[in-house]
Amino acid sequence: MTLRIRVTVAAGFAVLLAVVAVSIGVYVVVRGSLYGQIDESLSRRHNGPVEQRDFPHGTAAVPRDLPLLHEVFLQVVDRDGDIVTRFGDRRLPVTADVLAVARGERAETFFNSELGGASVRIYVTSAGRGEALEVGRSLTEVEQALRQLVVTLAAISVVAVGLAAVIGRLVAAAAVAPVHRVADAAESVARTGELSHHIAVPGGDDLGRLAASFNTMLDALSESLARQRQLVADASHELRTPLATVRTNVEVLTRADELPPEERAMLIRDTVAQIGELTRLVGDLVELARGDGQEEPFTVVDLHDLTRRVIDAAQHSHPSIAVRVDGTPTLIRGAPGRVSRAVSNLIDNAAKWSPAGAEVEIGVRDGAVTVRDHGPGVDPADLPHIFDRFYRSPKARTLPGSGLGLAIVKQVADSHGGTVTAAAAPGGGARFVLRFPAADGDPATTEPEVQSGISPAS
Repeated sequence: MTLRIRVTVAAGFAVLLAVVAVSIGVYVVVRGSLYGQIDESLSRRHNGPVEQRDFPHGTAAVPRDLPLLHEVFLQVVDRDGDIVTRFGDRRLPVTADVLAVARGERAETFFNSELGGASVRIYVTSAGRGEALEVGRSLTEVEQALRQLVVTLAAISVVAVGLAAVIGRLVAAAAVAPVHRVADAAESVARTGELSHHIAVPGGDDLGRLAASFNTMLDALSESLARQRQLVADASHELRTPLATVRTNVEVLTRADELPPEERAMLIRDTVAQIGELTRLVGDLVELARGDGQEEPFTVVDLHDLTRRVIDAAQHSHPSIAVRVDGTPTLIRGAPGRVSRAVSNLIDNAAKWSPAGAEVEIGVRDGAVTVRDHGPGVDPADLPHIFDRFYRSPKARTLPGSGLGLAIVKQVADSHGGTVTAAAAPGGGARFVLRFPAADGDPATTEPEVQSGISPAS
């Protein structure tokens, strides 16, 4: 069932319920009004002055203005239920309520009954001397009027539901038109792969929000695809140089017997270094390709302990750099391996720019790691691009690295809901602050084991 049909059916059904409810209300009100008029006529007419009148079956005291017509039935009964007299050949029923009126226990009463297959409305009032007067009136005219009313209401209901279905279909067609445009645009994107196929936003309603969200999704997909292509292009460019060097060295090493031992050893060291560079580059590319890293579960991490473990690993790679740590235990929620990778990259970056014998200062507190070096600092022109993929400042192009380390730090911070900032440090050098949301107050902080995972430095 299409959305248009569902809206049409829903509109028709809603109108049907409303019309049925109104029809029932009208029927009840009209029926009550007709019965009320009859009851008022009977009670008003028969509560006036009485007179003794002769009937075929006896004499009884009846109202002076009582019309003795064929549609009016009259009967007088005593307190024992015996008929004293009656008008007409129809005997009205004698019920417990009638006897109660005759005995003076009730002033009057109304009830319906059947006489000769016809409905009769009966009014009972006291006739004095322990007797009750029953006056009945035929309801034939009332029932005919009610039947006609039912037919009229049924016809109105059918017409109203039909009009509602037609109007509902027209409204549904107008309402689902934007949905059809979104569906057509999605089919076009799936068929052609073209992500620039935006749709017009009709307004600020729900359908307008749907169209705007669809356009936003297309923009995000287009940006993601562009970044993917740029990553592949940049990776290809970065891989080309070390691969060419390794290939050249291997080709030269095929004639190792012709080379002096010193040159052969130098080529082997250079080849190993280039392979190490390739390994780091591939590792960085894999890290970036992992996106938000949701394959590694988040746990509660002691950032201070994790940072100390990273420093122990980093000092083996940078033995000429002194590291001073100042901090307190602080808990965050994150992926231990990715957090340690980000901290390691910051420390490697500081060590790379620090002169031999210099000190790298690291502070850990309140869910943040601060890394400060005493190198040349950050050029203000480089600050807007320092966390971009493959970005390398003019000064960094002579140093080892691929330009992916700080990009990985930014990606890790974003995936954890944190931030990373870079600025020139007072007195020279650069200062990086990697901040994560603290886990204090999180139910996970009550877990018996706190993770402090670590991955190798890049």
